Amino acid sequence: MPATPSSLLQAGHWNLQLRLQRFAGSAVPVDFLPLPFAPDPAPRRAEFAGAQCDVTCRLQAVPERPDALDGVLVCQVVTGHAQEVNIRIELVVTEWSASQFLLLPAAAYNGNRYAVRHQQYPPIATDPGDLGPTPPTTITDVPRLELDSNTPSRLHILTGDETTPGWGFFAPASRYAALLLTDQGGPHGNHGIVVTEDAGRQRAVLGVEAPGVRPALYTMMNSHTESWDRGAELPAGGKLEIRFRLFAFPAGDVQALYDRFAEVRKDLAGLVAQHHCLPFAAAWKIQEEKYRRHNWNPAGYCTVGVRSDWEAGNRHQDWQLGWVGGAMSTLPLLFQGTPESRQHARQTLDFLFTAGTAPSGLPYGVFHDGKPYSDHFRQPETTRWVMVRKLGDALYFIFKHFDLLKKQDAGWAPPALWERHARALADRLAELFARQGQLGQFLDWETGEIVVGGSTAGAMVPAGLALAGHWFGEPRYTAMAERIATHFIEHDLRTGVTTGGPGEILQSPDSESAFALLESLVVLFETTGNRAWLPPAEAMAKQCLTWCASYDYRFPPASPFGQLGMHAAGSVWANVQNKHSAPGICTLSGDSLFKLWRATGNRLYLDTIQEIAHALPQYLSRADRPVGGLPAGFMCERVNFSDWEGRNNIGGSLFGSCWSEVSLMLTAIEIPGLYLQPDTGLLAVFDHVDAVVVARDAAGVTLRVTNPTAFDAAVKLLVETAAEAAGRPLGQNALFGRPVLELKAGETRTLTF
Repeated sequence: MPATPSSLLQAGHWNLQLRLQRFAGSAVPVDFLPLPFAPDPAPRRAEFAGAQCDVTCRLQAVPERPDALDGVLVCQVVTGHAQEVNIRIELVVTEWSASQFLLLPAAAYNGNRYAVRHQQYPPIATDPGDLGPTPPTTITDVPRLELDSNTPSRLHILTGDETTPGWGFFAPASRYAALLLTDQGGPHGNHGIVVTEDAGRQRAVLGVEAPGVRPALYTMMNSHTESWDRGAELPAGGKLEIRFRLFAFPAGDVQALYDRFAEVRKDLAGLVAQHHCLPFAAAWKIQEEKYRRHNWNPAGYCTVGVRSDWEAGNRHQDWQLGWVGGAMSTLPLLFQGTPESRQHARQTLDFLFTAGTAPSGLPYGVFHDGKPYSDHFRQPETTRWVMVRKLGDALYFIFKHFDLLKKQDAGWAPPALWERHARALADRLAELFARQGQLGQFLDWETGEIVVGGSTAGAMVPAGLALAGHWFGEPRYTAMAERIATHFIEHDLRTGVTTGGPGEILQSPDSESAFALLESLVVLFETTGNRAWLPPAEAMAKQCLTWCASYDYRFPPASPFGQLGMHAAGSVWANVQNKHSAPGICTLSGDSLFKLWRATGNRLYLDTIQEIAHALPQYLSRADRPVGGLPAGFMCERVNFSDWEGRNNIGGSLFGSCWSEVSLMLTAIEIPGLYLQPDTGLLAVFDHVDAVVVARDAAGVTLRVTNPTAFDAAVKLLVETAAEAAGRPLGQNALFGRPVLELKAGETRTLTF
């Protein structure tokens, strides 16, 4: 029998049930009324919580989705007044086990069923058993299913904790997967997402409730905070409603769950419209001025934070390699900055290859006031820890800089010191993998040995080694890049979870390692020309999509983001610990998605990078439009859907400057503002302009391009044939030297290609 919702319900493997709950001033229900589920539009009368309620359930087939059923549950008060109530639709799965892979997009991967360490922020591995090359995967105290199969397990969150409201799971024994999509919520608040397991892990109940009422809240690294959730107050005529779409389909592995999710994640919310506010070029001018004023240390390098912070002694705001922007912000400064900015970029590379690197050839992770500091947050001066994530970023961006400098001056060659240290870093990482069969999460910068192993922290290293092989003309680097990438495919991609990208979440699942692995797979395809790298790249891209907000979250109207009219689609969730979305990918432009679309023709990747790139400028604070009270040129990483920092901070921001600025700067140089294929007429707009095809004939394609904003635009153009898109990799710094369309504020121009 095929795995569809109807077949599983008919066979008794699934059961749907309804529940009315009353809370009486507590987040724990004092009573509930279970109702048999009948997909009949005729209402059923129920006496509950001092009111008479009509409950209506409806299920129907979805013609365009044969593997889905649409459902609507409505509870309306006829007489009386129902106090502190909610409703829930529950799917009972009777063939469950601890091996089921539970996905809550951006909130739980494999149910977050890992070893837990209870620490204050920022966490770091300290238990002896968590050190060394082979620690267990460890996470902090986040909402999760329990690792111990002998105890009941419960995971209860709100839709504001997810990028796409709903849940999914893969059942390896029966080889099918399921997805449920729902809405953010309704007039009484966000919906709740509930998963419970019995003590033997033989039965699970997965539910959606309206409104969400959690028995305990998640605050930073604490999943047992007292709940402030309450049920709804429903007078006569008041109602609660849950709309959902339920999928079930055959699945040979967990990737099938991700593949289907990527295809259907917008089914309920619909496509997202673009909203123009600030062209990339106008954003760049604001950012470059900010970097000149606030992000230059006279010691000779561009800092990751602002002067006032590192002068006050905050070492993490001075120099950090990679991750949050060190030796990454310099690429756009070098690409299109003023002569002063370009000089600052070169000086920063000089610093990296001198004071910023240990005698061993491994760069330091943190540098402040003339000396290096460890990435061990609790022992910054007595240990020599450096994040492998930072080393991978450094290796990759070093060769991106070399490529750009060569494009700017064909006669340029790196100084001997630069080349020697670039090679040393590549050699140390390649030798580490050859010796240990992994890269680990933290290394000793002096010995190069793994101090904390495991994770996907080194996911960017294959990209860096592939570029090293191309630059030096040495196949051994490329061969090692392929070996390491294959390791990550087998150990991480195929299990459906990547970890270890950020340095302050232990090894909680995260988006940064996922996007880094995607970057590496696309770079390997482009540098080797081997299309065998495309299928795993597509698989990784679809896993990355679970971290990308698929709809425009409804911020509270009185919140800062509500007042500014922010559009959340295209923001990217950080990880399952730090429960916020953010402007952009940390710390990339996402051009890997664009390149993957060119190679495969799958419009999914093009649409996704359009959303991510286009959303970024709205978060840049400007003199005429401050965001969260920030000065012009500042961006905060917070796009809070969740109440993890307080219920009054949904749609709020923090005061500070962060890595999101670098993602926007990289977008300005790596994502075309306007893309056109004249032979097919395909047109894609990323920048904040409008463009339409007004004619397409033997003379070419004629476009009308309008700048509707109050700012001048300089739109980078990428025009190519479909054959060129499919057969010619872009490589690094592909927009350097491309034509630019200048448009004054409000100007319209017509062009023929």
